Amino acid sequence: SMAARGGKKKADIVEQEEVLQAVVIADSFDVKFAPITKDKPRSLLPVANRPLLEYTLQFLVAAGIEEILVFCCAHADKIVKYLSDTGWTSDKAPCQVTTQVSEDSLSPGDALRLIYERSLVRTDFVLVMGDLVSTINLKPIMREHKQRRLKDKVTVMTMVFREAAPRHDTRSADDDVVLVTERDTNRVLHYQMVEGQSKLDLPLSLFSDHSDLDVRHNLLDCHVSVCSPQVPQLFADNFDYQTRNDFVRGILVHEEIMGNQVHVHVVTDEYAARVSSPAMYNAVSKDVLQRWTYPLVPDNRLTSLEQDAIYILHRHHVYRGKGVFLDHDSVLEENVVIGPGTKIGSRTTINNSVIGQNCVIGDNVQLEGAYLWGNVTVGSDCSLTQCIVCDGVTIKNGVVVDPTCILSFNVMVGPDVHLPASTMVSLHPYEKEEAEDDFQEAAETVQLQTYEPDKVGAEGRGYIWGQGDGTEDLVASMWGLRIEPEDSSSEESDESADEDDDIDHEDAPQMDDTRIFYTEVLDSMQRAIEENINAENLILEINSSKYAYNISMQDLNVCVVRCVLEVAHTRATLMATASEYLAALKPLLQFMKGLLKNYIRNSDSQYDCLVALEEYFGTHLNISAVMVTVLNFLYNEDILEEDSILKWYRHTAPSGTVPQRAQQQVRAAVTKFVKWLQEAEEESEEESD
Repeated sequence: SMAARGGKKKADIVEQEEVLQAVVIADSFDVKFAPITKDKPRSLLPVANRPLLEYTLQFLVAAGIEEILVFCCAHADKIVKYLSDTGWTSDKAPCQVTTQVSEDSLSPGDALRLIYERSLVRTDFVLVMGDLVSTINLKPIMREHKQRRLKDKVTVMTMVFREAAPRHDTRSADDDVVLVTERDTNRVLHYQMVEGQSKLDLPLSLFSDHSDLDVRHNLLDCHVSVCSPQVPQLFADNFDYQTRNDFVRGILVHEEIMGNQVHVHVVTDEYAARVSSPAMYNAVSKDVLQRWTYPLVPDNRLTSLEQDAIYILHRHHVYRGKGVFLDHDSVLEENVVIGPGTKIGSRTTINNSVIGQNCVIGDNVQLEGAYLWGNVTVGSDCSLTQCIVCDGVTIKNGVVVDPTCILSFNVMVGPDVHLPASTMVSLHPYEKEEAEDDFQEAAETVQLQTYEPDKVGAEGRGYIWGQGDGTEDLVASMWGLRIEPEDSSSEESDESADEDDDIDHEDAPQMDDTRIFYTEVLDSMQRAIEENINAENLILEINSSKYAYNISMQDLNVCVVRCVLEVAHTRATLMATASEYLAALKPLLQFMKGLLKNYIRNSDSQYDCLVALEEYFGTHLNISAVMVTVLNFLYNEDILEEDSILKWYRHTAPSGTVPQRAQQQVRAAVTKFVKWLQEAEEESEEESD
């Protein structure tokens, strides 16, 4: 009967809602990280001392995925062991993780065909590679895909792209793509890889058949797709589909016959990038250190299993693990992670670098853009620039490592050698590609090759891979180095040019940027309150605005505090009395607590916060009495420390916005609180005496 049929249809939909599945392809099927990947799969390479796969899984858990299939091929045993050691495959894991092993798959297409054969997927699923770092909120994208599919069965895939200019750091040259989409539906009509061409031919029929088109070259492929259940079957039906690009092109070519459609979803201010090459490894690591990937940052423990991973964030994005020993005259400049148990000698400078656990670094060492993994030893008087140094490597005294070198597991170099750019050293003898997985041949060649002491040093242990045999260009392109005149100009000329710029025309636009940024933060906050958006998403939004307008940290801190105060004012109406204003502000402070804690985390930012409070209450003297409550709240929440408050109170800095009389009035309003702080401080001192 009709009614019964209708009932069944409903039940079907409910069933589809049940489990959210994801497939992670934890194999890159390429050799871009050779020779490292002879020993360790790409998905387990550490980024800011945390295996890549961990970022990918956390991203899926945040999206509410309940079942994750991790597809492993190369080094499958290591991935399976990692997931078991970290508890991901146990019952205590935040979602169900299972592994599928296939030693002989050669591409993502093979993986999906296997998933079809083993009928592992029942519903819409999210498809990602196991080298993805992302904070995109997938929930609305999955919802949109599902709704589209209920309306129209031919929707097979929604690809996620992120807006990013073509020369953006986290854009990988391999993913340079031009998309033509239908404006109102986001349906993909044409998809073409750029592959270095400066001109593209687009089919004329596109423009005659469709009125509203977007031709876009400003998109970064996140390699995140929401797939309908028939995707694995389409791969199984078409054995020539090896990658998702083949699939999308195939769908578009056969659209007339099959009628299937692919759609695209574009995110603007969320983060996603694949660590698909050493260049991307470098770019993504920097983003993590600079917190564009918040909450996936080193000082945030993602699971209870990360016992060792307790990092304290210091100024300038310096993250220190526990038990780090640093000689007092060594400097950690900015964007630096130092893993637990690492010891650093004297007169050593480290900048834009990540150091793993239990490393030993000697005296007078310069590290710039260096990625040292665990248990690495660096002697004295060494200089390492933009390189990856795997676990257990020993670098003897006086070694200089030029950019884009890779020192693979347990090699030893030195003393006193210079590794030219793009040198790769491995304990595996170098073989040509054919023998990539064929270890029988490799075993025979071992006797023929010996270490080359003139290249790796008298105590060196390791074979040189591809240096001076025409692979430099390849390696440079893997690191994404564009060799351009602007990089080669000398430092002095850069600096003087910068100074001239400041004098000329920096000032005028700067003001507007800060103002636009301020209104954006204000809007974001008001929307967050209305829609009850949590602090983490608000932080992501504010950070992306900061990115867009190039705002200094100091301006950002002042702006965030000021916006909180102003939002309360607009809610209480601008004519509000002090008590009405306070009533509006109190719940807001509670709501914005996480946000304030994220930005106000050291003595500098505490000072910024106090200046912002002083300016706000100094220009709204009728409510200045409320400042006490704000200070008390921030002090109790450990956002402001007493030292900072007392220091601010004792020294009135001349202010551009608040007349001195108003500054005194603001201080008078908080005198009682400050007296109480001083007394508390004296008492605690007496007790400790």
